[in-house]
Amino acid sequence: MSFKNNRSITEELSIYSLMRETELTTSPIIGEEDSEPVHKTTIYMDLYTSDIGNKKNKYEDVTNKSKKKHPEMTKENAELLRKGREIIAAMSEEEINNLGSKSGKLHFVNLLGLQSRKSTRTLSDEQGKRYIKVSTPVGITLCSDIDIEVPKINILKDKNTGIDIEKDISYRKIKAGENFDLTYYECMFLLLRDEYAGFCEANGDDKGLHLSVKSTAFMKGEAKLPTPTFAFRRNNRIKYAGVDEHAPIKASIVNIDEKNSGGKWVIKKAYSEKFGPLLRK
Repeated sequence: MSFKNNRSITEELSIYSLMRETELTTSPIIGEEDSEPVHKTTIYMDLYTSDIGNKKNKYEDVTNKSKKKHPEMTKENAELLRKGREIIAAMSEEEINNLGSKSGKLHFVNLLGLQSRKSTRTLSDEQGKRYIKVSTPVGITLCSDIDIEVPKINILKDKNTGIDIEKDISYRKIKAGENFDLTYYECMFLLLRDEYAGFCEANGDDKGLHLSVKSTAFMKGEAKLPTPTFAFRRNNRIKYAGVDEHAPIKASIVNIDEKNSGGKWVIKKAYSEKFGPLLRK
């Protein structure tokens, strides 16, 4: 399986993984007026030489003002980062500059979910951790500043069935300014394009929403696809007062299902064409 640029899913994930590490660990602290801008090519090339095969944090933000702890890294994730370094190191300056160049033109609107199927959200406060039930996310609404083509994939395709990029993905045209709904896998394949590199705008931040895949089983050959999730960039490093912490993406979900007159859960009419099969299978 390969994308239009002849890369495999693993190669696209490798680029995304390195971009995510770069963006989430090297971004300046908002509000630091003395932060010096650094060309992104320099940031990426500095990371190519980092030993990220071990579990120690090798990243500092570009201002050297603060450090960010790195979570324990699996060997599968380390391999993705290694591949990402190899691929980006072979890119031209123009290709590198294209990475994430249009993330600010693609905007998060809503997270879509099923209230008939519950998942767990973790809340942490001064009393510790607690767990609440929330609707299970199944889709996402976006809006683009420019005309684009977006993937169209059968919603019943998943990590167990696999997705053949040549046979299972078609494309539909979206006009600028038009809200459009995507399944999680459709959104994953859209955001894996170089021009988005795993990010889109949310909360006023051009890279405020990022793709976050669970890829270990896929890399081990235990699943046919990684499992996509989406999250907001944390803003708890903002220095100036008067800015609220961004709530997690699951804190506000638009439910796309409801009970009919017979008490059966069904997909609302506005979403039934794309998401209807979820409650019919």
